[in-house]
Amino acid sequence: MLRGPLRASTLSWPDRGTDALLFETYRLDNLETDESQFLDGTAYFWAAVGGPAYVWLRGFPKAAATMLAISSVLAATAAGLVIALVGLVNHTLMNLVTVIGIPMGALALQSIIAIQLMRAAYIRRGWREGY
Repeated sequence: MLRGPLRASTLSWPDRGTDALLFETYRLDNLETDESQFLDGTAYFWAAVGGPAYVWLRGFPKAAATMLAISSVLAATAAGLVIALVGLVNHTLMNLVTVIGIPMGALALQSIIAIQLMRAAYIRRGWREGY
């Protein structure tokens, strides 16, 4: 059992109950201007489609530069996996699942990473989460 500020409970995933989602909705509030921003399903969609461009258009150029590098790695990895699996597996249904599933998974991962980068950028700018 760890003692002090670092306890065993801080090393585990938080208990989110039965309503934990893969694409969580975040509400961020600027307490000075009384403005709110929501990072919800629509934001996840545009983050998947736009990637770094969406992050940049939302006003986060540093996060967009980070997202550009991450998106490049995701695209190269997804393309490499598709090429390798289609070349290795000689089964039509498996190839179809590969060609559709891997890019969709990469887009989903891109959207989650983009939203987390934007959430962190909002918090660095002084926005508070969930008020």
